[in-house]
Amino acid sequence: MRNRLVRALERGEVRSAGSSLGPEMRARLERALTGSGRGGGSPLPRVYSARQMSEPVVGKERAAFSAKLSEQELDTPMGPVMQYRWSVPLKELQSVQDIDGASEGAGVLSELLENPSIEGLDLSRILYIDTETTGLAGGTGTYVFLMGMGWLEGKEFIVEQLFMRDFVEEQALLWRTAQLAEEYDILVSFNGRRYDVPLLDTRLILNRIDGRLGEKPHLDLLQPARLLYGGIFDDCKLQTLEKELMGQYRFGDVPGAEIPRLFFEYLTTGDAGSLLPVFEHNVLDVVTLLTLTAHFLHLCQKPELDPRALGGLGRLYSRRGNQELARELLEEARSRRKATYRDLRDLGHLYKRSADHSKALEVWKALITRQERVSHELGFDAGPYVEAAKHYEHRKGDFEKALEFTNAALQQATAANGRAPSRRLVEELDHRMTRLRRKLDQSA
Repeated sequence: MRNRLVRALERGEVRSAGSSLGPEMRARLERALTGSGRGGGSPLPRVYSARQMSEPVVGKERAAFSAKLSEQELDTPMGPVMQYRWSVPLKELQSVQDIDGASEGAGVLSELLENPSIEGLDLSRILYIDTETTGLAGGTGTYVFLMGMGWLEGKEFIVEQLFMRDFVEEQALLWRTAQLAEEYDILVSFNGRRYDVPLLDTRLILNRIDGRLGEKPHLDLLQPARLLYGGIFDDCKLQTLEKELMGQYRFGDVPGAEIPRLFFEYLTTGDAGSLLPVFEHNVLDVVTLLTLTAHFLHLCQKPELDPRALGGLGRLYSRRGNQELARELLEEARSRRKATYRDLRDLGHLYKRSADHSKALEVWKALITRQERVSHELGFDAGPYVEAAKHYEHRKGDFEKALEFTNAALQQATAANGRAPSRRLVEELDHRMTRLRRKLDQSA
């Protein structure tokens, strides 16, 4: 990465939000690339839009957030710690241009996530947090060596990073973290409820510093991500969401598993240059927390903004008891051809529960069509066949049609996965076929 940036600097190809790097920022970047002081240098965040990724110039340009960096050694009652600050204009960030209107979706998000603490969410009272640690397993032997925290300040998003240059500076880092968290009403993180916050509270207790982050209201964005996009994307990792929802791609990002090793390498050599990608990774994670929060809040107000989330929203409303809105959202996903197999199955059961059996039958048949196209690796779901058979048997009295669907289920069960279906499924289908044949004989 350093070699690429050096060559880009020499050619004058480094860009910040489409404009040339200012002389002051350029000088800081050059010092970061060439120096080895413990103060380190300043990383340069880089994200690319989907449009830029499709162009051959990606390797030549370094598109970046328009940011101004300041660094200083912060004196605390617990000693010094290095403090870095980024100032990111909101106009440069996806989905947060209408940041004032986004908070109107907080009540809906609070209801869907069953998290009353975020019902009156004030975006100016949120602290976004992300940690980089000496290990990924947690426990009392794991330290937070880089703490990233962000908050809104007017039309800018401020990101503060606290860097522990040595283990003796841990208390200063934790003290400043607890002090800043006290100034805000709610924490926002990604998987922070299970990892970041428990780890920080453990370190605070061990260092006898007041302040428990676990006691504050908390919005963990991993929860809505899984509820709305689970099964839609390959995974629900932060960078996957960044790519799929914001259309942005990171270039040369450091893998999370490499970060502990890079910190211990720094402790051994004293060269902060190897940590530049870690600083960059951390600041981008914090900024993405803001863009994701805005995305989820806007989505709660206008579900049509992302048809891929309609199914997840429909299921959440169904759990909350709003069956009518759930049907509307799932039907909207179906009409936009964005409905997954699970979406259609849930829609069919919603129609069945509301006694709209004709529409339910339409959905069962649509699911059967998908089943017949399924690959051999995906397995088989007999549910739509059985529901269609029940409809014809009990509501239409068409035993022959019901038998046809039951027999098709038995045949497709074998064809779908290339091996014999489960014994229980065969017994259930055989029992249904026997009963239907008996009814056919009686009616004849």
